Amino acid sequence: MNSIRRRLTRDVLIVSALLLGGSLAALYFAARAELVEQFDVALEARALAFGAVTGADDGHLHLAEAVNGLPGSGKGKADEYYELWDANARVLARSSSLGATDLPRRTGSLERPRFWNLPLPDGRPGRAIGVEFKPRTDAGGRGRNPPWSAVLMVVAGDRGNLDEALSELLAIGGVCGVLLLAATLGTVPRVLRRGLAPLARLGEQAAQIDADTLAARFPATGLPDELLPICARLNALLARLEESFARERRFSADLAHELRTPLAELRSLAECALKWPETRDTTTDRDTLAAARQMESLVTNLLALARGEHGQLAAHREPVAVDALVRDGWRPFAARAETRGLRADLVVAPASALADPVLLRSILANLFDNAVDYAPAGGTITITGEAGPAGVTLRVANATHDLDPADVGRLFDRFWRKEAARSGGQHTGLGLPLARMFASAMDWTLTAALDAEHRLVFTLQGPVAS
Repeated sequence: MNSIRRRLTRDVLIVSALLLGGSLAALYFAARAELVEQFDVALEARALAFGAVTGADDGHLHLAEAVNGLPGSGKGKADEYYELWDANARVLARSSSLGATDLPRRTGSLERPRFWNLPLPDGRPGRAIGVEFKPRTDAGGRGRNPPWSAVLMVVAGDRGNLDEALSELLAIGGVCGVLLLAATLGTVPRVLRRGLAPLARLGEQAAQIDADTLAARFPATGLPDELLPICARLNALLARLEESFARERRFSADLAHELRTPLAELRSLAECALKWPETRDTTTDRDTLAAARQMESLVTNLLALARGEHGQLAAHREPVAVDALVRDGWRPFAARAETRGLRADLVVAPASALADPVLLRSILANLFDNAVDYAPAGGTITITGEAGPAGVTLRVANATHDLDPADVGRLFDRFWRKEAARSGGQHTGLGLPLARMFASAMDWTLTAALDAEHRLVFTLQGPVAS
């Protein structure tokens, strides 16, 4: 399972182990370097002591009597080793503890002595220092030329205590590392589980949401700051899904309602024709054709909406004389408007717009159709058009008595109509949604609003043809 908590636990443990191991290793090597340096300082002090008491007199090399307790002349300690050579590698002096074994002849200067590890003659581990110096000349030897212009000296000591201390330090570091790693293994999963608990709760709440519980919302109280944007986005998504599902349910119900009437009419006509065939006349055929055309128009509009929603509605834009198109588009509605006592005021300035003439004509037909059918009898329909910096603007306005601002926001919903107008036969509630979709396909905009005189104003706006 690809779990965030498991991945975080694994990654944190790996990083913690690496940091812990690196820290302990750095601590060990720092302490090791300090202990070795202290051992070397003590070894260097012993070498300098040997150099200080080593002198030359009458061509002989000797150690001062004041340091007879130091190794030399057979009186050295059993665990101290030294050996001196001249520039020609001839042994000048050596400690009796060396026996028949010689120390390696490696030297440095007094300022920069040379240190290295080596096995002692008895097999124990040791560490040595090698320096090159000039022995002091006693007062009795003044004026003579000593044969040793330089003396090479190596002093070695047992490093068993140092190795034991380093081993103990390594053991302590290993034990501490294991304990700390065990503590990390025990605490990190718990800490991450507690820290990721809000995310887990959010996931559990999301898993319980389905199509029947879209009204649920994620509580934002108590959530960490990092989850608040996610919670807000999820709540906004749920709100949109809820509205979308509600719209689809309304669409299904409205579609069933729209189809029920013509289907019932067709069924009634067919039953009457079968039951009383002798009374059938041309009226029955005309009614049947009208019902079929109504259903065909409904299905055609639905298919056009579906193509538009999937981006399959192609618009072929070209320069269009808007004033001429508006006047031509109004002519089929003039007779119906006159029948209802409506007066049309057309004030459209000459303008050329970039549009698809077929889609633009269809948009205007929908707007004119709504205005003629829903404007109060005896009223006025105002149609204006102008060209400006924002493009070509067309407006269709008519008085309305049964619409309020909340209704205007739903005019472009599929199948939406005021209940008072719902039973009036020809309108299916798809004209305005189609008009807006056609406008969008041409990169135009179509909006609706109520003006100060409570007139319904449709505004269609698009680019000017260059």
